[in-house]
Amino acid sequence: MTGARLQKAQRLHDVQKGLQRLEEERIAGLQNRQAELAALQEEIVGSLNADERIQDLLVPVIVRRLKSLSAESMRLAAELERRYHALRMIASRTKCAERLSHTCEQQHARACAEKELRDIIERITQTDYASLP
Repeated sequence: MTGARLQKAQRLHDVQKGLQRLEEERIAGLQNRQAELAALQEEIVGSLNADERIQDLLVPVIVRRLKSLSAESMRLAAELERRYHALRMIASRTKCAERLSHTCEQQHARACAEKELRDIIERITQTDYASLP
């Protein structure tokens, strides 16, 4: 019985660790995208400073592009905050599952040790040498 409970606790812990890893990967992807957006914004602003003749022709297009990049950056920031909150929740569940798994391991080890002790006591107390009158 303790063996089955131990296996369930370990599976739960493994699932929670997997969910945590996936959430961390999602956050890393969002952070990479956020860095790309920042680099694009800097590049566009740098292009505005480069040539004044082009600047006059493309200002409306550049402003629209900067606004769209800013909106996407804000959306990514909100998504990142939501993902961080989800990661904290998953991490707490993972920690709880880890403690449960550790407790089950200890209980299983204790039950196995008790069983071995009972088996040894039974072997010692068996009377195979009983003589009949």
